[in-house]
Amino acid sequence: MSMMTVVLKSRVDRSNATEARRVLAQLGMKPSDAINVLFAQIASRKALPFALAISDSSYAREEYGLDEAAIARVGSRLRRELARERRAGKIRTVSSIADLKE
Repeated sequence: MSMMTVVLKSRVDRSNATEARRVLAQLGMKPSDAINVLFAQIASRKALPFALAISDSSYAREEYGLDEAAIARVGSRLRRELARERRAGKIRTVSSIADLKE
């Protein structure tokens, strides 16, 4: 059975498109394959397949039921843990996908 298709046009940031195409090629996919997977997930879930939030605190409040004080405690604990792991050399700074390939 053949699949009926439509042509979609959109504008995307050039550098994001270049990096995404590079990653997709490594996965053996074309951009249209990725879009088809994304649209299939949206249709199946009736939602985006990842969380969107206005801010970190509103997401934490809605998703986990945390109040502002609990969010502040968690944030403080995470910052201390992150600093400790950075000092121990367990975390490195990454500014692009290319940095992950090293």
